[in-house]
Amino acid sequence: MATVEPVFEHADRLFDLLRRLVRRPGKGEVPSEVPERDGIPILGLLGDHQDGLAEQVVAALGAAQPRSVPHELVDLDLRRAEVVAERGDPSAANHLDPDWQRAELCRRILVQLADEYSSPRYGHDRSVRFRRLGLVNWLLEMTDTVRQPDSQHGQIVLRRLRDRELERRRLFGFMRSPSTEVALQGNVPWWAYLLGLHLLPIIWFRVWRGLGSEYRWLLRQPYMAPADPGTFIGFAVRLTQPRWGREDPTQISKLMINAFLEDLRVAYRRRPWRRRAYRRTAYCVAFLKGVSEDNGGLEIVRLFAEVRNDTGAFDPLLLVVSRPEALVEPVPVRELTGTGQDGRHRGLPPYEAWCEQLRNAGGGRNAEFWYLPVRVSAPLPIGDPGRDAQDERTSVARRLQVPPPPVWAGRTATVVSLALTFALIATGIAYGVANEWEWRRQHCGLSRSDPDARTLQRESTDECVGVAPHGFAFGSTDPRVQQTLRTIARQNAEAERKHAADPSRRLVTLVHLSALLSAPMGETSNTLSYAREQLQGAASAQRRQLDRQGPDEPLLRIFPAAAGSGMRFGADVASTIKRMMRTDPTIVGVTGLDQSRKATITTIGALTRVGLPMVATTLSADTLPENSALYYQVSPQNRREAAISAAYADHLADSGKLKERAVRVVYSLDATDEYSANLRADAVAAFRHAGFHVDEQGYVPSPAPADGSSGPGARTIGEQACGYRGLVFFTGRSEDFETILGATNDTCGSSPPTFLGGDDVARLGADPGRRRAFPRVPYEFLDFTVGSASCNGHSDLYSTMQELFPDECRNVQDTSLDGHAALAFDAANLYLKAIARLQDTAPDTPLTPAAVWYALSGIHGSAALDGESGRIDFGGAVGRQVPVDKLVSVQRVEGAQRPQQMGFCGRRGSDEGAAWCPPSEAG
Repeated sequence: MATVEPVFEHADRLFDLLRRLVRRPGKGEVPSEVPERDGIPILGLLGDHQDGLAEQVVAALGAAQPRSVPHELVDLDLRRAEVVAERGDPSAANHLDPDWQRAELCRRILVQLADEYSSPRYGHDRSVRFRRLGLVNWLLEMTDTVRQPDSQHGQIVLRRLRDRELERRRLFGFMRSPSTEVALQGNVPWWAYLLGLHLLPIIWFRVWRGLGSEYRWLLRQPYMAPADPGTFIGFAVRLTQPRWGREDPTQISKLMINAFLEDLRVAYRRRPWRRRAYRRTAYCVAFLKGVSEDNGGLEIVRLFAEVRNDTGAFDPLLLVVSRPEALVEPVPVRELTGTGQDGRHRGLPPYEAWCEQLRNAGGGRNAEFWYLPVRVSAPLPIGDPGRDAQDERTSVARRLQVPPPPVWAGRTATVVSLALTFALIATGIAYGVANEWEWRRQHCGLSRSDPDARTLQRESTDECVGVAPHGFAFGSTDPRVQQTLRTIARQNAEAERKHAADPSRRLVTLVHLSALLSAPMGETSNTLSYAREQLQGAASAQRRQLDRQGPDEPLLRIFPAAAGSGMRFGADVASTIKRMMRTDPTIVGVTGLDQSRKATITTIGALTRVGLPMVATTLSADTLPENSALYYQVSPQNRREAAISAAYADHLADSGKLKERAVRVVYSLDATDEYSANLRADAVAAFRHAGFHVDEQGYVPSPAPADGSSGPGARTIGEQACGYRGLVFFTGRSEDFETILGATNDTCGSSPPTFLGGDDVARLGADPGRRRAFPRVPYEFLDFTVGSASCNGHSDLYSTMQELFPDECRNVQDTSLDGHAALAFDAANLYLKAIARLQDTAPDTPLTPAAVWYALSGIHGSAALDGESGRIDFGGAVGRQVPVDKLVSVQRVEGAQRPQQMGFCGRRGSDEGAAWCPPSEAG
């Protein structure tokens, strides 16, 4: 026969009350009717018919929609009986006195509730991790004795606790399993075995004891006072031997309750990064059935209230207590309807009345404040006229509805948001990588942290251009170039240190601008020897200046810079220098400036607009000084070069070394090559003036110029030179001259013509590898120095190079040292001499570019510079920017041997040059 379910009068009001207490607001906590006064009362159901009511409450919580409410029904009488049966025998070794039996009952109830709330029954996203209660419970269960612990007890506790933690971690559990240990023995190094299986777990446990939330919380919680645990091991030993230490069982119970509630608080704590907390839309319910004084239930309920009152924290737990009503209750018992048994109105409904008390309580709440006892009437008898109506109302009210989780906090939304987050992170990383890659691509492969990166950029030709004060080699793989630039960077740092130590020594900076440190993509640069030696000359001048000790001696920095092949990006580099000058006022001038091309003239104009004086090293086109009043050079002009060439050719003709008094001037058809065009015009005029028959022959350089010039290539010129009885005077670039030599070598290497090249051919002569390529075709070229020198001499330059670049000196038989270092050395020293004169005549004058430019014009007469490349004297004439009678030598190359000087014109010390030289410019 089916059991008829009891129908309680006003049960619908009870279930409505349960719904209001269980439902969690979208924001904040209950009661939402009392803002900023969070709290859930302990609901007491008073009456004598609780079994049927408890079943209905549990069923309603389990059937709640859209998801059941986490709940657990605890039968106090049954639990109490279990404790008494297991621990109540006075003759047994595990006997507990009544006070400790109540503590044991509290522990078992909390463990039962924790097991239920942590089970996956309500979904993995709502299971609660009871770390604090689990740790406290494990320590309480570890020993069961009243005997005094021995001296090793603390270490035993720590070792067992470490094993517990390691077993809870899957990785460590796998590593320390017997099968893993056996598999690893003999297969990994002993140190890896020792580290992975023994040292690493110990280190991890020590760190976790300090960082783990449960360990830190345990040392901060307020119970088990007044004894101070001091350290974790002290606290742990007290928990493992509470009876021996005469701990208060009530404090132990409060500690367990607080740990249980704190784990719940953490699980329900809303944080933006913890979406799981937002899915908890219903509070946990603990139904303690049959609570009485005899079974210890009332004390446990009182302890819950005291802990809640002590901590002042919100507890996401609805504690429902069912018990018979006592004759005298400490708190007024309320009716579910707000009326008394006689039907008269007694005030607000129970929950509203409790909220009003909460609103007015302020900070004066006591443990009894949390009780909300309501009277539950006896079930209506069968046949009662209102039973069916009440049953219908109860059935409707029992269909509990809890708020669904926010859509954005649901599992699908979480998965989507995580996917989007990972996608955004991946996109951000990809963007960052792409941005970094693009940065590196634009800045010559350097990272943002590299000090040279911001002053360098990669151009469309794949060349790296800009300024590199800190040793970047502009993409060059030549180890000697790299070493040279590193040496300059070290000396720059040394100059900065010395200036910081002695600010009275002024710091000045020169930018050495070169076109020869890179080549367009797909091409190779054959002029690194030339560029390297120029940088070594500048570095030598810097070294000598750093070694000087006088307080008026400035400290020199050299900033290497590259403008790309043909100086095509010189204007861009000028903009970079201008940007650097905004934060570095020590930049006072520029040296270098390769190749007299249209792009070089553009670069000179850009540097003039920046306001920087320039001292060019090898430029020789006649028109260059006309483009800027800030421009100077240490090399002679093309007109002097042409005059010396004609005088030397006249000497060859007179000595019978030319079969005919004729000259073929070979020039480049590149309209942008100002050097070739200007030297051609000067040479034609000079040779004709000297009585030579002159014919001109143009060629298309390689690579072909963009203007589409037509004509024979350099190879054809070399083939056509065979059989020429006069002098072939070459006014183009060294790379094209190399092609001409190759064609001549292949066509008439046994009887080659007489070649004389302009100063640009010195780049070919400076490279020992390129020199030895045509041993059958000797040639001569004009050089702006006296040619080969030795590191063993008394030269200021080469004695310093012996110190800085010993490899160059050790390889002196194969290298050139053909004067390119001397020109750069003199250019840097010209600035230093001008600065020294400026400080001597006007010591308080700021070392600005304008002041240094003005001082450069005073280098003449007794103040002229006796340089490594000859005497540098600007003649004292207003507007003269080229040295008077600057030295030009004739060098002869025969195979791999070092160039041999055939004579020179100009002033070098007291030597006035060869007898065949043209008249002096000073005359």
